Amino acid sequence: MPIKPHKLAIVGVGRVGDAVLSDAMMSGLFGEICVIDVNEDMAAGQALDQHHATALPNVANVNVYAGNYDDVSDADIIIVTAGPSITAGKNGATGAARRELAATNGTIIRATMAQITSRNHDAAIIICSNPLDAVVHIASTEFDHPQGLVLGTGTILDSARMCRVIADHLGVDPDYVRGYMIGEHGPSGFPMFSGVNVGGVGFDGLAELFDVPPLDRDDLTERINHAGIAVFNLKGWTSAGIGHSALTIARSILLDDHAVYPVCTTLRGQYGHDGDVSMGVPCVIGAKGVERILEVPLDGWEREHLDTTIKAIQETIAAAS
Repeated sequence: MPIKPHKLAIVGVGRVGDAVLSDAMMSGLFGEICVIDVNEDMAAGQALDQHHATALPNVANVNVYAGNYDDVSDADIIIVTAGPSITAGKNGATGAARRELAATNGTIIRATMAQITSRNHDAAIIICSNPLDAVVHIASTEFDHPQGLVLGTGTILDSARMCRVIADHLGVDPDYVRGYMIGEHGPSGFPMFSGVNVGGVGFDGLAELFDVPPLDRDDLTERINHAGIAVFNLKGWTSAGIGHSALTIARSILLDDHAVYPVCTTLRGQYGHDGDVSMGVPCVIGAKGVERILEVPLDGWEREHLDTTIKAIQETIAAAS
């Protein structure tokens, strides 16, 4: 019996969807990729562009094409990037700009999920659209799809930015900086400083170990939360990091590797919340998507920020209702 290659469907192929598509084509994970967009010409153009690239050396001969929602019926992974992105005002975008998309993208995710779940109940649905936590909450709680298989990129990118900032300060490879951002993919997200370590040494001991000035918690939190907006205000959008984040989750699901990533999922009893908020928190990711939510211990500073981020996310969820 022939083995069916993994199939990916990408819903929305604007700038983020384009980054996801490019990464997926080079990932070696998929034998078939379908792209879907309300702008059918855009979808057809993106697919044709990548189809031509498959004739180049070192590019796999992936079957990539533009399709419609009927094509998601046998997809293994569905990555959703649909919906408008933030726009810059006269003085540039701010960290709260993602929240301003709540009503519009709330409507879009409901329409998208209705199309997907009427055709497929087995695929992992990975969401990138903003405001991420509110959009994931709608998708996770309002539709008949296994909860663990509906998740968002969460604070994976935020965590990577944190590790990059700390690594630059210490002068080390960021692969050896361990730590997570928790909460909103937005201005209220915060680092779990009590879990940061480099070479087995915790955050508070890093300055002495590496002979560098100490990093202030509040200042570092602000720098990390501003990082994405800094990219946006310089080039007009962000796409590379979030594209890599979505494929990181997809790889862990397809390979069932039980990696731990801070994806966005709906809390079910963790931190005293059950079904009323979705946010980025460390989770074990395997073939069933979110296989376990880790209620990591938090210190006093982190608990205060947890309460703040949950309140902010719930307000955005209400705005998207």
